Amino acid sequence: MANIEREALWKERVAQWRVSGQSQRAFAVNQGYAQRQLNYWARRLAAVDVAPAFLPLSIQSAATVAPAINLRSPSGWTVTLPTALPTNWVAELLCALA
Repeated sequence: MANIEREALWKERVAQWRVSGQSQRAFAVNQGYAQRQLNYWARRLAAVDVAPAFLPLSIQSAATVAPAINLRSPSGWTVTLPTALPTNWVAELLCALA
């Protein structure tokens, strides 16, 4: 089996596992292949689906800004940071989240 075919097969299997609601182990056993294979491909394919390095940013005027920095992702999570944090710490955090 060619690498492209193998990857397509495992993309389908990983997608089926994700919607199944089962653990990796239970799903793999039911399907007849090793759980370590499913785990490997789930991690490998997730690495391909990494979000872009730059996230959208909006800046509000100083009059409406609260005494905190709120980071909101397009997927819905929010992180609130006090404005007193050192700028290099905030920069490292943003790099880690990207």
